[in-house]
Amino acid sequence: MIGDAHQILLGGAADASKETTSKKTPKQTSFRKPEGMKRELFNLIAGKDITSVMPTDVKKTYKQKFQTGFRAVRKFKWIPFTNEGRTDNLMLNHWVRSDKIEAQTPYAFAKFNRVIEIPTYTDEEYENHLKIAKWAREETDYLFDVCRQFDLRWFIVADRYDCKKFGVNRSAEDLKERFYQIQYELQLLRDPSSTPTGYDADHERRRKEQLNKQWNRTKEQLQEEEDLIAEMRRIDQRKKEREKKAHDLQKLINMSEQPASPSTAGFSGAAAGKRNKQFRTKAGSISMAPGPLFNPLDISVTALRFSEFKSSGVHMRGQEMKLPTNIGQKKLKNIEVVLEKCKMEMNPVASESIMKVYNDFRSQIMLAQELKSAMQTAEFELESLRTKLQEQGKDFDIDSRFRISQLPEGGLDDDMVGGPGMASTARRITSWIDCSSSKEISTANARKRKATATTPTLTSTPSSSSMGGDPKRRKNN
Repeated sequence: MIGDAHQILLGGAADASKETTSKKTPKQTSFRKPEGMKRELFNLIAGKDITSVMPTDVKKTYKQKFQTGFRAVRKFKWIPFTNEGRTDNLMLNHWVRSDKIEAQTPYAFAKFNRVIEIPTYTDEEYENHLKIAKWAREETDYLFDVCRQFDLRWFIVADRYDCKKFGVNRSAEDLKERFYQIQYELQLLRDPSSTPTGYDADHERRRKEQLNKQWNRTKEQLQEEEDLIAEMRRIDQRKKEREKKAHDLQKLINMSEQPASPSTAGFSGAAAGKRNKQFRTKAGSISMAPGPLFNPLDISVTALRFSEFKSSGVHMRGQEMKLPTNIGQKKLKNIEVVLEKCKMEMNPVASESIMKVYNDFRSQIMLAQELKSAMQTAEFELESLRTKLQEQGKDFDIDSRFRISQLPEGGLDDDMVGGPGMASTARRITSWIDCSSSKEISTANARKRKATATTPTLTSTPSSSSMGGDPKRRKNN
């Protein structure tokens, strides 16, 4: 009641306050993120999450003042000095600490004054050994004075050499030739055991002439050279393709000419004999007929193929002596053994003549290894043929020249070489080559053939099941 009376008495004031309190705050307009806009960009536009993502440097922007030492300043004095590298007693000045004036050391840069010792000669040596018609004594002395003055810097010597003084034009090669000729003669006179080096002036002239021609080439000549190089590459590519086709054709010919082994021929004849006795006899005669008992050896395949550098540019000649990467460890070992036995270096000087002979020698070692393997295979086939003929009551002797598996170390003796049926050489290098892999294969083939020949005998023996089951149980019984 009291509250109602109070409201009645207030009247309009209460209504005004009610209206003011009932007013709502206006809603803030919100900005909606458009489609396709990145969230980071929208936050920047809307004013949200605008904190910096970059690190802020909070260090002081001004550097501190340089702190000098608190000790006393050392005094320097301007004093004169002499350079030990000079002979004219020139006096120069420099700053030196006052506490080091009394203990002065030699000038620090005098050690860089390297002076080349120019040889000198006496009148007797010149008259007896150095005198030539093209050079006078006075001009020779002048040449040595200029060389001594400019420390054999030949471009400066040739530039400062006064040709008008003696009326003869001298090139840099002429000056070098005369100087090194005298130096060569003096060194031989004073030390006969030495080996001085000479100077080839003609070679130097040809070299400079070639460089000048190379430098003075026209654009047409350069284009012609590039065309020739491109044509040479195409010719080499066609040559390699022809060699590859010829190699594949040779492989097909070798495969077509490969004969059947004696065991295979005999087995086929025995199988066919059940149907035709005459065909079995014919097949047996074919298997025993003389013919090639192993595959022919392709020498072009066994030779080593060293790297060829046919492109333009400079390369080390020693790179042409590197062995191919596809060579096996057995072949590498045989090469090392033969070179060691022959007392040859593994890495000789890579001159042009030595490189060619060295690569050919190693290729011949690989060829000898392949030939030795082929000889071992042929020897085994001959032994098999000899055994079969002896079983039929026929004699068959194998010459000693076909014996390669039991070759003694160091080769054959002199009494075993050159006779009828004997080897023509001592086979010294062949004895150092190891072909154990071929021997193991031949031994495995021999065991396999022996097992095949004794198969009927093995099948006639009673099995373990017919003897009472398990062998261990039978042993215990």
